[in-house]
Amino acid sequence: MRAIRVHEKSQTSDKLNYKLAEIEVPVLEADECLIEVAASGVNPSDVKALLGKMPDLVWPRTPGRDFAGTVVDGPAHHIGKQVWGTGGDLGMKRDGCHAQFTVIDAAAVREKPTNLSLLEAGSLGVPWTCAWLGMVKGSRVQAGDTVVVMGAGGKVGEASVQLAAGAGATVIAVERTKDKYDGQAKAPIDVLTLATEPDLHAGILERTGGRGADIIMNTVGSPYFADANACLAKEGRQIIVSTFVEDNVINLRTFYRGNHMLIGVSNMDHDAVISGEILETLRDGFERGIYKPYPILNDHVFSLESATAGYHRVLQNETPERVVINPQL
Repeated sequence: MRAIRVHEKSQTSDKLNYKLAEIEVPVLEADECLIEVAASGVNPSDVKALLGKMPDLVWPRTPGRDFAGTVVDGPAHHIGKQVWGTGGDLGMKRDGCHAQFTVIDAAAVREKPTNLSLLEAGSLGVPWTCAWLGMVKGSRVQAGDTVVVMGAGGKVGEASVQLAAGAGATVIAVERTKDKYDGQAKAPIDVLTLATEPDLHAGILERTGGRGADIIMNTVGSPYFADANACLAKEGRQIIVSTFVEDNVINLRTFYRGNHMLIGVSNMDHDAVISGEILETLRDGFERGIYKPYPILNDHVFSLESATAGYHRVLQNETPERVVINPQL
């Protein structure tokens, strides 16, 4: 089978150190399944791993955390299923999905939503599990909440908007330049555009009648951290999934008097089995149309031979759209 193989970290981002190799199809253990991969989203963590910037990397390996495809070997009751998945272990501690075939634990097998294509399903894993860990598990979003999503134009941001709107929350999307929200959502989304309203704190308080937000999903981190803390309602929760600057200052008196919560989220510690359980909770929402997949553009789908172009699009943040590898091309 053909697979992207990485033997050591790339020294520079302009020359990624990997090879497209012909390797043997893996031999399965009794509790494993072989997936013929039809789609594997390219995530920032995938390309950072090529540069050796992710923890727990094992060399050599095949990158790729997300997958959708068909079970072609393993326990008989799984064969033929069209499945989706992701995992913090895939492409990091064990071989991932930028290959014609990948091996996952049978316990991680989860059938994809019936109304999604394999390309759509293979693009959702990392951003949606990250958003779910913050919005659902971490902050317990519910109807009546006011939710601010900072970085709403990103894929974790869009998933967070959909989860909040799907739960019945009022959502405010923070955008740098856009004056409308062009992602998917069940309900209309209010937009705070920083280009025309640079005072983020004032903009949020004005939209919430001075009360502040119940939940702030901060997908950007340090640039918005202080304003987000200042904009929380009583018992408000700020979720952090990324940052530029590691050390930030917080007013602890404001924090404890407001009964605030600070929630850190990383899905790297969630393997394919746990991540599959999260995706299973989302499947019904996709099948009922509460959630919508990302649009997959034809020129954003790459073969294994053209994977370098896809990696660079993500590494250099050239596109807001989802980049997907189809190993069967």
